[in-house]
Amino acid sequence: MTTYDAIPIAGGDTDMPLSMEKRLRVIARYVQPGAATRMLDCGCGSGGYVRLLRKKLGIDAIGIEYLEAKVAQAKAEPDVAPYVSQGNIEHLPFGDAEFDAVLLNEVLEHVPDEVRALREIFRVLKPGGKLILFSPNRFFPFETHGVYLKGSEYKLPPWVPLVPYIPVGLGKLVFRYWARNYWPAQLRGLLAQAGFRLLATDYIWQTFENISGRQLWIISRFKKFFRAIANGCEKSFLKSFGVSQVLICQK
Repeated sequence: MTTYDAIPIAGGDTDMPLSMEKRLRVIARYVQPGAATRMLDCGCGSGGYVRLLRKKLGIDAIGIEYLEAKVAQAKAEPDVAPYVSQGNIEHLPFGDAEFDAVLLNEVLEHVPDEVRALREIFRVLKPGGKLILFSPNRFFPFETHGVYLKGSEYKLPPWVPLVPYIPVGLGKLVFRYWARNYWPAQLRGLLAQAGFRLLATDYIWQTFENISGRQLWIISRFKKFFRAIANGCEKSFLKSFGVSQVLICQK
């Protein structure tokens, strides 16, 4: 299988209200609420999900984030500042079997060594602990991260269709990828390689909250309509074409 070139550490936050609400519902199905549950948010950004996990589910959640600017944002918020620290998920600064659950929310595709990161997460989970993983779904016909035209700094808009369907080996002749995109079977294989047992899979559709900052005007104008269509697709046979795949795994 052709792989991506070295992926730089990057990424934005997905902590828009509707997106967070949708993802929290998934987490709540598989993680026991309450302070007895210790959870690590890997690549927590500015701490939005740490705040939500603590406030809504009462979980003893902490976060680790690589990018200094995002950590600084978290440190400026009193309700999350004590619970967010800087670090690299390829080398987690925790002992073995410390956590009941780990959240990896649209992060793995930005980690240079994805296999090492998954093995580190496996290490810090308690036996029977769960990994809640959200990651891009290559069946979704748009590359939401966008790609750069090779040899330039021009970033192809995320609404250009069918980019994910181009084989990576061929795409690399034209594009510079700054994030990965996974076929479901490919991602399941990575998790099995790291030692995880797959418990459940699912897919979620977009909330049209302009997370990319490059949303087409027509979508912004009729976002409630598109949101209703997406929510319907999420409950239908089309759900596997959702923007993100969800994998629930156990150590």
